[in-house]
Parts: sequence; structure tokens; C-alpha cells
Amino acid sequence: MTKRIVVIGAGIVGLSTALALQEKGYRVTIVAKWLPGDMHIEYTSPWAGAHWRTMAPNSDKLLQEFDAVTYRKFFEFAKIHPRESGIMVLPAIDYYDELNPDTQTPWFQSLVKDFEFVPQNELPPGAKIGHRYTTVVFNAPHYIHWLLHQFKSRGGIVVRRELIHIRDSFDLNDGWGQVDAVVNCTGLRARYLDGVNDTNVYPTRGQTVIVYAPHVKETVTHLGSEGITYLIPRSDGTVVLGGTANKHDFNPNVEKAIVESILTRTQMLYPKLTEGGSKPIQIVGNGVGLRPSRVGGVRIEPEIYKKSNNQDMLVIHAYGHGGFGYQSSWGAAQYISNLVQKNLKDRANI
Repeated sequence: MTKRIVVIGAGIVGLSTALALQEKGYRVTIVAKWLPGDMHIEYTSPWAGAHWRTMAPNSDKLLQEFDAVTYRKFFEFAKIHPRESGIMVLPAIDYYDELNPDTQTPWFQSLVKDFEFVPQNELPPGAKIGHRYTTVVFNAPHYIHWLLHQFKSRGGIVVRRELIHIRDSFDLNDGWGQVDAVVNCTGLRARYLDGVNDTNVYPTRGQTVIVYAPHVKETVTHLGSEGITYLIPRSDGTVVLGGTANKHDFNPNVEKAIVESILTRTQMLYPKLTEGGSKPIQIVGNGVGLRPSRVGGVRIEPEIYKKSNNQDMLVIHAYGHGGFGYQSSWGAAQYISNLVQKNLKDRANI
């Protein structure tokens, strides 16, 4: 019989993993308190920018593989399902204030399309180096809604439910019988979910301003000594302006001073936003999201729990992706689904 897997969490990692498990032939149920369409501070994914800009250092081969697989997958989606997925292919420019091996000899220059270094005379104040390449950008709420539709269309079951203990996922009454494995994609919730309670997980608060600026056709990021500034266009003509990266900050409220700071910084970085000051900024919204960061980095590993009848239950933990959930999503999902398959096979041979 086909094995049955429960995925806890319907963020970008949970949805991508659920689809990767379906591709391997598993019957999959997603259990989540929040689903695409919800906009709540506890639900990080719809608040993301988002675009592919690798955060993998030259020293982290596994994260590089996650990002490389995902880059290729997104170009496939952009070619086949551009309207449905909300993915666009656009030029990217990244500026850095630090000169180091990661910025001077970046691992991904042979992966991305059209890579080149930005000439010194085109760098903004403070920046010492810059990269140009072709990337993909997402309309985050639209994209995760499309992923959920893909999951359901392949026979996936969705249960809206808040779990108090991870064992609550071991015996779901949804008509599919015995659960063979659970994948824990709870993000920040892993800090509070009983049976996990990972205190290494913490929020990194991000605040953004959403403006209507359909003339912006590229994504620009400046990682400076003072923080991060970026512009990320979306398929609906809006642009996400950011941002902040405040560790251990749970504040869900939009802070006016940060709004003003973001508007000032993004206009200085990218004068085309207002066409040199001649075009007024049309603010259509603000966003606050809590990135699920983790001391020691992402946790992807198996753990065996005991069910109420003392039988073993395989759980694959997969959380703590911080601010790189989207750009590593498909590579991570492939890795997680392979880990599920391997552990189920190994346990069957015991």
C-alpha cells in the first residue's frame, strides 16, 4: 500500500515538501493552523518579498545545492506557468559593502544567467562590489496559493488545525488510515510546539512597504553595514520595498519611523522608483513578517517518537530556514522527501 505522510505547516517549505512527496507517490495530508489566503503575523510566507537571491556562503555546499535546484525549478515554472504561479524573470542587481570571498568569487556565478560584476563607477555610496544577473521574483501570496491548488489537484488533503503537541499529528482522522511518517515544517512554531520546543528558533523581524510602481522591472538589493535595502517587483505591478532584519523581535506592528526609513533608503538606492523625484510614491500597504531563524542554521533531520500504543513514529524535522525559505524551497523539499524515503526504507528493512 502507498505510504501516508503528514506535513505540518503550509508555509513555503511545507507546501513545496508536500508536492515533492506527492511526486514520489506518497499520499500526503497537510495539517496547518494558517493556509494561503490568510494574512497573520504567525504565518510568515505571505509577507515575503520575495526573490531568488542566494544566501548560501561558498563554504555551505548543501545550501548551495538547495538554491541551485530551486533556481532551475523556478525558471521552469516561469516558462510553463508564468501567469498561474505569479513568477517573473527579471534582472537583479546586488550591492555589498564588504569585500570577501563570498562577494568577490561567489559560488553561484556559474549557475545564474547573465552574471557579471557591476563596474566600480556604478556602485552606490558605501558599496565596494556588485553583481548583476537574471533571477526570478514572486508574488508571494499568489505563489503559495498556486502551490496549494497544485497540491489539492493531485489528491492532497488539507486539514486546518492547530496542533498543541507533535503527537497530535500521529493519528489523524481524515479517512486515509495509518500515518507512516510526519514532516515538521512548522517554522517559528517549532519553538512552541510541544514535543519539539526548539529554543534555538527565533524570529528575525522584517518590515516592508508595498507601493504601486509597474515601471520598476528589476530587483535591487544593497547589503550594507547599516542593514539591508531592497526593491522587489511583483506580477501585479506592486513593488515590495524593504527592509529590516531585527533578530529576536516579535513586534507585529508597523512602525512609522521604519516606513519613513525604508522610503528614504529605497529612493536613494533606486531613483527610478520616483523617476528622479517627479513621480509620487503610491503606497498600497505595509507588511511585517517574522522570519523563522535558528541558531545553528536550518534543522533537517529524522527523529523517532513513540505513539500512544508505544509504536515508533518517524518524524523528519525541516524548519529554521530564516530568510531563505523561497530561494531554497525546491532544493530543500527534494532533500527532505529523499530523507523520508530513505528512512522509511531503512525502517522497513529492520
